[in-house]
Amino acid sequence: MESLLPVIGLIVGVLMVTTLAARYNAPAPIVLVVVGFAVSFIPGVPTFAASPDLVLYVLLPPLLFSAAFESSAVAIRQLIRPILQMSVVLVLLTAFTVAAVLKLVLPDLPFAAAVALGAIVAPPDAVAAVAVGRKVGLPRRLVTVLEGESLFNDATSLVTLKVAIAAIGATSLSWGSALGEFGWAALGGLAIGTALGYLLSFVRRIAGSPLTVTVLSLVSPFAAYAIGEEAHVSGVIVVVVVGLILGHRSPLEVAASVRLTEAANWAALRFALEGLVFALIGLQLWEIVNDLDTNQYHVFLAIFAVVATVLVSRPLWLSVIHLLTRLGPGSTTVGPRGVAALSWAGMRGVVSLAAAQTLPVDTPYRALLLVCTTTVIIGTLVLQGLSLPWVIRRLGVVEDHRADDLQQRTDAHARAAEEVNSRVDAMLAAGEVSDHQADLMRRWASMRDWRNWDDDAASREFGRRLSVVSDWRLRLLAIERSVIVQMRNDSELTEEVLAEMQRDLDLEEALLERRSEAVDGHLDEAPERAADNLEPEGDSTREDVDTKTRQDPDTGPSGSTMRDREDPADSGPRDVEDVGDLTEDAAGIDASEVPTGDARGSSPA
Repeated sequence: MESLLPVIGLIVGVLMVTTLAARYNAPAPIVLVVVGFAVSFIPGVPTFAASPDLVLYVLLPPLLFSAAFESSAVAIRQLIRPILQMSVVLVLLTAFTVAAVLKLVLPDLPFAAAVALGAIVAPPDAVAAVAVGRKVGLPRRLVTVLEGESLFNDATSLVTLKVAIAAIGATSLSWGSALGEFGWAALGGLAIGTALGYLLSFVRRIAGSPLTVTVLSLVSPFAAYAIGEEAHVSGVIVVVVVGLILGHRSPLEVAASVRLTEAANWAALRFALEGLVFALIGLQLWEIVNDLDTNQYHVFLAIFAVVATVLVSRPLWLSVIHLLTRLGPGSTTVGPRGVAALSWAGMRGVVSLAAAQTLPVDTPYRALLLVCTTTVIIGTLVLQGLSLPWVIRRLGVVEDHRADDLQQRTDAHARAAEEVNSRVDAMLAAGEVSDHQADLMRRWASMRDWRNWDDDAASREFGRRLSVVSDWRLRLLAIERSVIVQMRNDSELTEEVLAEMQRDLDLEEALLERRSEAVDGHLDEAPERAADNLEPEGDSTREDVDTKTRQDPDTGPSGSTMRDREDPADSGPRDVEDVGDLTEDAAGIDASEVPTGDARGSSPA
């Protein structure tokens, strides 16, 4: 039991520091490292030694899998050229550049050991860079390149490190054998990852149960990494490929309840693991530095040389690659300013620290190599991490994604509405539905696509009313929630019934909150001329709703009870004749106001 207390304390500390960093708008990874380093000086604080196996087999697989699962396989495929250039070519160039400089500083250091250090410090960890980039508005294509680079560069680094370690004790390095091992690790990992990904996709599709699929999802990264390592291929590539395949196929292969459960679990796990890895870096700094003999003059020279080389080599080689090959053709081109932004997003992370721990104990200058790795991690996190927002803004590559996101959502709703109308016409022609049923279906589709009405004033007014109705429904849900909790406390409702009703209320509340966000975003982006014409005097509509809610908490604006206006999602299957009620229920607005024609280009009369 006592052995668990330090771990629990570490997790609680990570949560507290992360919360404070978010409150004061500070980069959490950097704050965690600094706080971890400061805490390591406190007497009585236990030593946290992140063994290579812990990082590579326990921490790394779920982080890689989660990042790959949430990444866009389509976007990565479109930008595969710059991603491969940065995750393979740039990593190798950086590794050998660091090796060459370190060999000049320490002539008696074996070149294989120098290459090993180069491979250790070469791959950036994009967690901090992506977080900063998204916060300041880095263009999506550049964020995708950073994410893709971080998914695959660890494989290049670890395979190169494995070859270098094997060569440290050898009299000479066989380049043919090294290239063969590198090729098999990459291609074999790709093949095994693809096969395993489609196999797991099939199992997820037939499993059905949200809990079964979620547990399978949690086990998948560890199984993928272990299988890859047993097959002597890159476990990193296997995990990444599996994550990309499952994430790409998830929208059509698993139920909505599965995706909601899975997303919530992975979000919590990733949040905790990312905090832990940066905290572990800080907590181990003192012990690593304390093992170094600082009386030798070459120590500080070697540390400075390695850090400077890492900072300079990424911008240098990335510029050379850009000039020689151009990072991607056509629409995927990354311009000079984008290259400059990417070149400064090179913060190193826990993978480098874990990789350094795998160096054999008899490696020449092992303690110095560990300190060089730690200094590179801290130097890049602090120097590049703190200055990256300024660099991005200074380069002028900041983009506001909100308008583009809204337009994409609007276009998607419009295309879906067109497809609904087409299917309804086909069903009507085949005699599967009546004219009245088809009319109700079209009204439902048009209501969902209210953002695309040609009459912008009518669209904005409908959105305002939808927002007001969502607000009062949220208030009524709060009333219902308090009632059923009180009934449970008074022993009038069992815990099982409360849990079932609570889940229904949670789902409905989440849907209403999401709908309100979408409406607010649409109204914010709408033309000002329409806003001027429709701006009410005061906020009479909202005040009326508030008054009605206060006067009679059991009724809505139309006087109907909450039971009468039950959300359709909670009432089970309905006959198609009830579609009219469904549209009114979904928005609290008379469905007769909605146009009966095609959704796109229509507006209420």
